[in-house]
Amino acid sequence: MKLKVTQENLTKALNYVARVANTRSTLPILANVLLSIEENRLKLATTNLDIAISSTIGAQVQEEGSITVPARLFQELVAGLPSGVIELEQDEQRLKITAEQYKSVINGVSAEEFPVMPAIEKGSTWTVPAPLLKQTLHQVLFAASNDESRPVLTGVYVRSVEGFCFCCNR
Repeated sequence: MKLKVTQENLTKALNYVARVANTRSTLPILANVLLSIEENRLKLATTNLDIAISSTIGAQVQEEGSITVPARLFQELVAGLPSGVIELEQDEQRLKITAEQYKSVINGVSAEEFPVMPAIEKGSTWTVPAPLLKQTLHQVLFAASNDESRPVLTGVYVRSVEGFCFCCNR
């Protein structure tokens, strides 16, 4: 894999997907972000086996490939780089990162080790304006537990019947 991408776009995508990477898992690969080329764009993906998230950003792709690297380390390194173009180059199981006056190498893991991302095949969708959803969740999140020994209490129940959402009465 060899490509060029802007620091701003890569930082934004990493901040988005790195939240799901789990550093306390018994599977070390879950602390990594998968970097791959999809339709001449850079795809970043993470999973904790309960949730999977991906983001695709524009890139100037010179060579295809894929690799996983530690999400937090990569996120912090990219965030610390100056604005501009960053070159990412895969060298076997290492990712070379080059920007203006900076060069770094991160040891990675084969992309084949990364869990398969689940595909959403069918389901229903409904649309809620983001500010309304945010306000609604803010009103109920205080009641969600932080105790992960009883995971059923750590969530928020959202239900929609015939287009009416019971979490925000729309």
